[in-house]
Amino acid sequence: MAASLPSTMLNNANILSLRCFVAVVQTQSFSSAARQLRLAPSSVTKHVRLIETAVDVALVHRTTRRVSVTDAGERFYEQCLTILAQVEEAALGMVAEKQLRGHLRVTTPPSFASAVLAPRIHEFLASYPGLSLDLAVSSATPDLMRNRVDVAITLHDEPQSKLLHFRLGPCPLLLCASPDYLARRGTPRQPQDLARHDCLSSRFSDLAEGWTIGRDGAWRPVDLHFKLLSDNGDVLRHACLAGAGIGKFYRFHVQEDIRSGRLVPVLGDYESRAQNMFAIIPHREIVRPQAKAFIAFVSGLAAELGAA
Repeated sequence: MAASLPSTMLNNANILSLRCFVAVVQTQSFSSAARQLRLAPSSVTKHVRLIETAVDVALVHRTTRRVSVTDAGERFYEQCLTILAQVEEAALGMVAEKQLRGHLRVTTPPSFASAVLAPRIHEFLASYPGLSLDLAVSSATPDLMRNRVDVAITLHDEPQSKLLHFRLGPCPLLLCASPDYLARRGTPRQPQDLARHDCLSSRFSDLAEGWTIGRDGAWRPVDLHFKLLSDNGDVLRHACLAGAGIGKFYRFHVQEDIRSGRLVPVLGDYESRAQNMFAIIPHREIVRPQAKAFIAFVSGLAAELGAA
């Protein structure tokens, strides 16, 4: 049966018990959870046993080497996250936005981090001086619950997760190359011309499967020779600037290079299918006030990108 939380447990002491259980699940260790919470290991053990007694279900299996979570424990863990988020939201709900306190863990793709977020992140930090931010830059979307991520910013054509998500705006894609490369290899006039060129593309993404190019709503895949694949957009951008080939980039990533003439758009009469920016939240119903503030900030940046 699924473990659930009796109403009689909702008091201050048992909120700590829930925090202990969540820490044990996330660290898979009673001693690590104790260090994280600054408690004695015996105290953490006591709190977890208190919950198991209350729900009359084994939530974790303990051995001398490791801790594993039962199926009931996994379901109960998600409930605990929701309850703790509700407690935190209730505590912060009456606080003005500029007085938000606490810690926020965020992940974002490298290209968005370097081209858009890094030059502006100081604005968010200045607006919420009581917040501290842990920003992880990765092409992959992590397990939000296991890694205690509050917000994951992703770039995809469609949502890639069943978790709660918000569409922040479109992210147009374009093809470009350096003037030097085009002088050496010629400028493609039609999508099929790309087969004779060196192409630079993201790996482990929708783009790694090939490029879809169209006009007037008619889309078609294009045969390509990938000279360079990378999971880091900055690597591809620098290779493109150096004349290594034709790359497909988010417009926000290369718009300054195009304005300066360091890169030149290719096949401008055609379109690349646009991606979307999403914010993914680990909880299905609860969004922490800190996460709401960050999502609003990124949404504003996305709106500026759409108007650029």
